[in-house]
Amino acid sequence: MHPAIKTGPVAIYARFSSNLQNDRSIEDQVRRCRDFIKANGGDPEKAQVFPDFAISGSSLDRRGLEAMMAAVESGGIVAIVTEDMSRISRDVADSATIFKKLGFYRVPLIGVADGIDTSQKGAKLQFTVKSLLSDMYLDDLRDKTLRGLEGRALAGFATGNVPYGFHTVPVLDNRRSVIGNKIEIHEVESPIVIRIFVEYVEGRSPALIARDLNKEGVPSPRVGQRHKAFGWSGSTIRAMLRNERYIGIWKFGERQWVKVPGTNRRQPRARNASEVLVMPRPETRIIKQKLWDAAQERVVATFERYTRKAGEEKKPTGIARAKVSYLLSGLLICAECNSPLTLSAGTNAAYYRCQTNRKQGTCSSRISVREDSTKRRILDAFETWLVSPAGVQAIRKNIAKELGDQARSLEAKINDRRERLQRTELKIRGLIDFIATGDKSDYVVSTMRDLEAYARTEKAEISGLIDESREPIVLPSIEVLMAA
Repeated sequence: MHPAIKTGPVAIYARFSSNLQNDRSIEDQVRRCRDFIKANGGDPEKAQVFPDFAISGSSLDRRGLEAMMAAVESGGIVAIVTEDMSRISRDVADSATIFKKLGFYRVPLIGVADGIDTSQKGAKLQFTVKSLLSDMYLDDLRDKTLRGLEGRALAGFATGNVPYGFHTVPVLDNRRSVIGNKIEIHEVESPIVIRIFVEYVEGRSPALIARDLNKEGVPSPRVGQRHKAFGWSGSTIRAMLRNERYIGIWKFGERQWVKVPGTNRRQPRARNASEVLVMPRPETRIIKQKLWDAAQERVVATFERYTRKAGEEKKPTGIARAKVSYLLSGLLICAECNSPLTLSAGTNAAYYRCQTNRKQGTCSSRISVREDSTKRRILDAFETWLVSPAGVQAIRKNIAKELGDQARSLEAKINDRRERLQRTELKIRGLIDFIATGDKSDYVVSTMRDLEAYARTEKAEISGLIDESREPIVLPSIEVLMAA
């Protein structure tokens, strides 16, 4: 085994991926790694633990892993021990990146269960094979999850949220356990759906339909959600007009969520039509076929009218366009309804206007202001205010508040650490009593040693936080602020 384990300092990396697991998983991994370090002549008490709780191994965007790699780059770590290589990464490309970086800094990565030491000859092949198997495991898990959802869809159950006009009802088995959620027509919302289609076929625009619904106080589809819209909008109506579920045609697997490489962010991507599962459910039809056909005829005609001129070939889509940034975007709100002001670009200038008035018609404010002149006036006023006595006093007040918040945050961290230390010490006392009664098994002794190491770490953290909280807080004087 690598001699760096004997000399140290050694890092232990532990991770679990699901919220259904708990901190005990980390403790078990660390205990196993400490036993390995001791068996190979190292000091397990001096090992630095870098944990990641409830986070996937398919990304490098992990706080514990980032901290460990930073320690490697700074020379603070000479060897890494982990339970198995899948704890480090479950992505082939990410694993290769880590392998190369650790090789550059001459830091071996050792897997207890794998028996892999990246500093040994032939380790690259072993590491690559294990990384490939871990990557394939994730692919297999995704496939099985998708298969399970597909089975629920074929059984007539909901696999997620249902559109406006529908709701779900739990289905129970003989033991009163929920086996799925059946999709049914909503008695209150379905007449609104029919009304939208009828009014659209009669010639009314989506924007006008949305305005009337807002004026009448009809709850919008997203009421109660965290990112709720300001009532009905034209875009909501247009999406409903194209939704085939209203004629009893349900589809599964139209989109797949793909993780952006190197991150834990996911973005949707359309699947090939041959992969989409189409399921007719006539019992859920809300819109009759004749009304649907009439609505689709107008949808297509409107699309053709506003996307190309007569005799002109359809413009290709997906062309990258330059994104224009505006300084005040997202900062201005309507004085009447408190909704955001949005930009409406004209031929000569861009204008800010209340989006609720513009799209939903629920606000009476029709004021439009030029973006360039508004920005100039606000910046001039802000600059004047900054150097005024009132502005300087306000800045000092905000700085004092931030410093106070920082002090309270430190106090909260200290209290949290003390509570964790207290729980750890209680566990240690319990194990001491356990040993005193005669149980001196290796597992009990090893567990107590790990808890004692955790307690020392907590005490060191508490001491550091106390020292930080005792540092004097200096509020900058008016002269200093004015000079800046």
